[in-house]
Parts: sequence; C-alpha cells; structure tokens
Amino acid sequence: MRIDERWAFFIDLDGTLVELVGHPEHAELTAAGRRALTALEAGADSAVAVISGRSIASVDRLLEPLQLPVAGLHGTERRGADGQVHRAPPAAEELIARARLELGQLAAAHRGILLEDKGSALAVHYRGAQEMEPEIRALTERLAAESAGALEVQPGKRVYELRPAGFDKGRAVAAFLEEAPFAGRRPVCLGDDLTDEDAFRAVLERGGHAIKVGAGLTTAQWRLPDPAAVIAWLAGERVAYPADKEET
Repeated sequence: MRIDERWAFFIDLDGTLVELVGHPEHAELTAAGRRALTALEAGADSAVAVISGRSIASVDRLLEPLQLPVAGLHGTERRGADGQVHRAPPAAEELIARARLELGQLAAAHRGILLEDKGSALAVHYRGAQEMEPEIRALTERLAAESAGALEVQPGKRVYELRPAGFDKGRAVAAFLEEAPFAGRRPVCLGDDLTDEDAFRAVLERGGHAIKVGAGLTTAQWRLPDPAAVIAWLAGERVAYPADKEET
C-alpha cells in the first residue's frame, strides 16, 4: 500500500516515528523524520495528527519546530487543528498522589524501573527489570481497583500506566474526524503498541487503513517493520505490506 495525501493521518510516536529508548526524554526524531512529517502536513492540507502516550508538551518538544494536532496521554488531552485544548476531568488528586507515592517507592527500591510522572497519568517502565513485571502489574491493578473507577491500567511494551478512565486513542481519533481538516477524509493510523489497537479499530470502522509497526498480533491490515520504514513510507519511498504476511 502506498501513501495517498487525501487521507487523514494519525501517527503514534514512540516505536512508530522514533525508536524506543530506555528513557523517554532521550528519544529523538531524525532529520529524515522531521522532513517527512513537514512534507506530509503540507501535502495533506494539515490533516496530520500525533496520537501518543506522551503529554502534548512532550510531543511538541520532540517535534520542534513542528506543532501538530495532538492527542496526548492516550487521548486524555487533545489539541485540535484550531489550537483548542480539550482535557479530561482530572482524577482525584489524592488518588494520583497515593499512586505516585507507592509507585515511586517501588521504582526507588529496584534498579531498572523508571516512574514517568505525566501529571494526570503515571507510567512505570520496567525495560531494565523485566522480572518485576508481575509485581508492577499487581500494584497498578490494585491502585486502579481502589480508585472506584477513576483510574484504569493500560499495559504497553515493558510499561504499565495508570491514567484517567474512559479515554483511549480510538476515541481521540473519532473526535478529530469530527473536525476540520480531518472530517470527510479516509483515516489512516500507524502505531506499534497495544494502546494503538483502539485507534486501529476506530479507523477500520470508518473504512480507513491501519498499519502496525513491528511484530505482533494486530487488527491492522498492513505492516511496516520499524520507524525507519515508517519514515520512508511517509516520504513515498516504500510500500506497506499485508499484516499477515512476511516482508520480502
């Protein structure tokens, strides 16, 4: 499948446009990636949005000087093409504070665990301590269960995240598609993680295309192997292949 600039594009960042690294602050968008995004935004009449687990501020820092529509924190906050920012009602401060304390204690006690404090969401990365996965999963699930429905757990690649309940990337995509310049276009989503499957389902329900980046089971029809291939695809230099086939 080749790119069509008449589509509306929804693109994940970490693991999709940029390589996964040990600490999110160390991630970098390559010069080729920045050129591809800039050209795509111009060619697609600005119908290009980033959907990310990062905050909007973090996305802006990574893409600078580009400033695109963004769904941050898995849709908990969303900035439309008009610049208006929509935010979820904050979870009870005491719940977040308690979770921050307990998860911080766990991270401090075990080398290789990183607590990423996103303000209204908390992500526990265990890429350097994979043996701790059961304990991290159990703790985040307990904190969510004790929140009376205010918080939920989102698993990802070597990470568990506590975030406000009732928001996901699929809902963020649906909201964008109600607004200019996305409305009326065929949606296309690229992502690499479990959180992107919600967005994949949203675009497929609307007759769009979903592209899985990397290996793994997926609802997407298409696949690209890594961020370098994504950038080449966005630049029109390569083709996505069916998700159920090996690349040749």
